[in-house]
Amino acid sequence: MSAISPQNLTYQNRTVYLTPAEVKGSPIAAAIDFTQLIPGGDFKTQDSALASLISQASAEADQYCLGAVGTLGATVNTESGRYRTNRQGQIIVHPGFWPILEVKTFSAGTAPGQGTSITVSNDNCWIEQRQFVITASSASWSSQGPTDLSGIGWTTGAYQFCEYTYVNGYFSQFLTSPVAAGASSIVVPSTTGLYPGVPFTIYDGSLSETVVVSTSWDSVSTTVPLASATAHAHGAGTNVTTLPPTIKEAVIHLVVAKVKARGQGGFVLNEIGEPTMVSGRTETSYEDHRIGLQLLDAFKQVMGRA
Repeated sequence: MSAISPQNLTYQNRTVYLTPAEVKGSPIAAAIDFTQLIPGGDFKTQDSALASLISQASAEADQYCLGAVGTLGATVNTESGRYRTNRQGQIIVHPGFWPILEVKTFSAGTAPGQGTSITVSNDNCWIEQRQFVITASSASWSSQGPTDLSGIGWTTGAYQFCEYTYVNGYFSQFLTSPVAAGASSIVVPSTTGLYPGVPFTIYDGSLSETVVVSTSWDSVSTTVPLASATAHAHGAGTNVTTLPPTIKEAVIHLVVAKVKARGQGGFVLNEIGEPTMVSGRTETSYEDHRIGLQLLDAFKQVMGRA
């Protein structure tokens, strides 16, 4: 027999936050030559290399903001910890990552393996951006707080061994199938981090648009109904997300920095307007990297540089 950490079973692998088309179409990368990332390679090879750089830049953004295992993209995580029950019969939990979108399960007990699960609802769970409060809703109450917590194994003032599952981060997926103009729904591989009534953006260059999830959605089906029809057609693989645009901008800067560091810097304009080739590990590469990390500072949740 052995004990297995619930964290290790649920932290998700990292994903990407951009498509190659988004990078190529961004003004940030307008002067970059993406046709020679792999010398002598065809267009498919160059796109594959760019996709690899996007993956690396996305992972760097995750690591800079959330450390070794966290992701900016929405994930379902199970964590455990020891918390005291306060005099109001509440346990205040600070999960590893934020923003907290949903608390799915919770159990607590005075010893490992002896936790009692409660059904989480709006009646006993209060969610804030970086913490949530669980109340012993089945306890007997007085004006001074709960009078009996024995039924669910919570002892006021004592440490509780807690295990909980929650959703954090920003919804970010890619269309499974094309979407026609006037479509009333989209299809995505996962809906983690998406909820009825939530607005999200379809990032498709000049055809980008913001739509809203219909309140009739069951929160289960990967065919997501929309509150109003799409204005434009979008191809399969287009990014649909609630990510703040700043994060996307930051990742583009990190991609550009990696391209320049590989020696494919493209052209920049000098003081008299003439194009000058930039290549190798120039200071422009470091500048893009610095800007990218600076844009991510507002989302940073761990101490120190990644």
